[in-house]
Amino acid sequence: MPTIGREPSAIARKALVCDWTGSALRNESTFHQLSPYIGKLKSSIAASMISQFTDPGDLVYDPFSGSGTVALEAWAANRRVVANDLSPYAYALTRAKLFPLGTLQDALNSVERTSVAATKLRGDIDLRKVPRWVRDFFHPETLRETIAWATVLRRQRSWFLLAALLGILHHQRPGFLSYPSSHTVPYLRVKKFPRSSFPKLYEYRSLRDRLDAKVTRAFRQSPELDFDIARECFQKDASKLVLPELADAIITSPPYMQLLDYARDNRLRLWFLGARDWHSLDRIVSPNQEAFLVLMRRCFTKWKTVLKPEHCCVLVIGDAFSQVAKGNLPEVVSRIAIEEVGGYQRVCEHTQTIPNERRVRRGIMGSASETIVVLRSMGN
Repeated sequence: MPTIGREPSAIARKALVCDWTGSALRNESTFHQLSPYIGKLKSSIAASMISQFTDPGDLVYDPFSGSGTVALEAWAANRRVVANDLSPYAYALTRAKLFPLGTLQDALNSVERTSVAATKLRGDIDLRKVPRWVRDFFHPETLRETIAWATVLRRQRSWFLLAALLGILHHQRPGFLSYPSSHTVPYLRVKKFPRSSFPKLYEYRSLRDRLDAKVTRAFRQSPELDFDIARECFQKDASKLVLPELADAIITSPPYMQLLDYARDNRLRLWFLGARDWHSLDRIVSPNQEAFLVLMRRCFTKWKTVLKPEHCCVLVIGDAFSQVAKGNLPEVVSRIAIEEVGGYQRVCEHTQTIPNERRVRRGIMGSASETIVVLRSMGN
């Protein structure tokens, strides 16, 4: 058993505090930077939790994998991994990180092969069938090219290159494909960058050279990975997924109470993944208060059957107040597990303020702090 299964909670708190503050960008694998993701778990926090609550060879399960941070950190730490997320964008990112191309040269060779197929398809793209709101982001020829590449990569299930393409989809910088736009969340910035003053930002942008550059950046600090370690990734309801074997730990950050709109804020990337109705998707992947609490009850019930007894379920939850359950969300989630569902014990929890620079929407509403809630499964 990992240390936390036997020792006081202060051990966990000390380890978690050490990795909470400061930036991880300089030290983390550049695979984590394939494409942006709102509410992304900091990689050093994920690594600390994996080290604290699991051992090498253990099976780590993340039922709400998001950008795949826990999944990649677990694999890099020689843990076996099962990841899952209902969002097509989260699923694509997680698969990209769990099943990357082996070397930079492998990736560039794959880009070259894909270029041939995308070039053939490009002439068949009818932009009249593309929604106006999507067309507004791109020069027509850039859009035609991007649709062709995304189509080919999806057909090939080439997740790593597809994630790299999504990572350069929109921004105003020269290395990106769109007209002037914000990066993480797609909003046009035509007032700040009017066409008359910034004509070059509205010219055709070729995809191939930008994708080559993005892939090269992704391998700048690639992790040491054992490709023989078992990894699986699913796109299923987390409250129903049956694992191939019992997990040694569940480590995840559930999509709590619609504080982030995972579909709306990724709507442009989702469109290129074939998910055209982001409104309906948001009701599923960004549940409201009532739906979130129902989801957690169902998940805790299922997780008792997929988590080994005496092993830990570790949840990262924003400190929002639930009007429905009349309590702070981490406390409410713990109560659901321990009192309503049963079969869990509280091990420890730790709360830390989220630095403003780590927030996508800085200085405005949303969780100002996060709590790591650690529960131990007592079995059925």
